Amino acid sequence: MREGYVYERGRLGQTKEEIAEHQGSYAMKKEIKRLQFAQEKYSNGETAMQVFEDYIVPDGFYLLDEPESSLSPENQMKLAEIINQAARFLDCQFVIATHSPFLLGALSGTIYNLDRDGLQTCAWTELENVQLLERFFHERQDAFRK
Repeated sequence: MREGYVYERGRLGQTKEEIAEHQGSYAMKKEIKRLQFAQEKYSNGETAMQVFEDYIVPDGFYLLDEPESSLSPENQMKLAEIINQAARFLDCQFVIATHSPFLLGALSGTIYNLDRDGLQTCAWTELENVQLLERFFHERQDAFRK
């Protein structure tokens, strides 16, 4: 927690001297306690969403490995919107490894199916895990019509 706080101070433009002066201060201790409370208050998924919302900066390049892993389907859709807007309006680039049909279907971009030989693109609906889910829900469609 402390290292992340110090890193963030530097990212916000403070010099090493200013950070060193601030370390161990009452203000720093108070802020770390606030951050700890926030971490304990929110679920892992809510904390992840907060990170995605707070740390995306213009012209950023992001490598995300299954960012959906702690997110509800609703938050996966929100994350897709955050990513789409960052790419469109902030000129950010994202490389994302995911199995989430929500992200795959909602993100604008190119999908590379790494299960195929070579480097091939495809539509999200052509992916095996998405087709598996489609079959699962199709076979149980009557349960939705009760």
